[in-house]
Amino acid sequence: MKEEPITDALLREFLLGKLAGEELERIESLYLTDSQTRDRVDVVEQDLIEDYLEDGLTKDDRNRFLSRYAQTDEQRRNLRITRSIRDWAITEASAPQTAAASVWHRLRTRLWLKPFFVVPVAAIILITIVFAIIWLNSRIEQRRHLAIEQELAQLNSAMSLREVPAQMHAIELRPVTVRSVEPTPALSLHAGIHQVELRLPWIQKERYSKYRAEVRRVGDRESYAIPNLQPDSDGGNVIRMRLPASLLNRGQYQIYLSGVADDGSLSSPEEYSFLVSN
Repeated sequence: MKEEPITDALLREFLLGKLAGEELERIESLYLTDSQTRDRVDVVEQDLIEDYLEDGLTKDDRNRFLSRYAQTDEQRRNLRITRSIRDWAITEASAPQTAAASVWHRLRTRLWLKPFFVVPVAAIILITIVFAIIWLNSRIEQRRHLAIEQELAQLNSAMSLREVPAQMHAIELRPVTVRSVEPTPALSLHAGIHQVELRLPWIQKERYSKYRAEVRRVGDRESYAIPNLQPDSDGGNVIRMRLPASLLNRGQYQIYLSGVADDGSLSSPEEYSFLVSN
């Protein structure tokens, strides 16, 4: 029987302790073995905490949340600190920007402190602001990254791959180890191209029912994972992978394609590369 996909709603129920039996064991196992699942759980957990701080949970969910996230003094203290940082960051983000001298004057006026007390207090507040901004930017970046990976997973689903959009450009890439001294294949994307289909021949002897790809642009730290890729059903062993043209910027891209064994382990990857010229 085919397993249902793990949705954000299901992960939310997992975090609130609503799951049991095989469903609970499946997510716990994936959390321990799959880095993508761990990242998704972290993002959903941050959303859950934010919903609690905004009083956006139902009474039952709120009670479940408190039973899991506010059991100890340390957990309750962390929630208070998170609420304070969030409130401060939202206030600062919505306030008009002022010169440093005005900020300094406002701090001294509000705190009614002598000058030698103002310096450490102001430093603590400024450090808190910095960490709050970093935290907010990190959450925004996490959500953006997850949204892109979800788009890639949908674009490469079996149903989507059966369709052949008119605004799609296809190119076959050969593994780097086979291509030898041949030049890196190049793509020139114009406004009429919405998708790019990359055809990746699998040259290893061992064959798999599904594959996992990781895509990154050379020089960038960020990479995107695409799970559950399947070989063509025409008897060959070519894996088709689609990317939205909007995701591709000028530069060289690397793809690491691995076979996924029945136990979830990954084979040694094959590397492919291509250039985007515009």
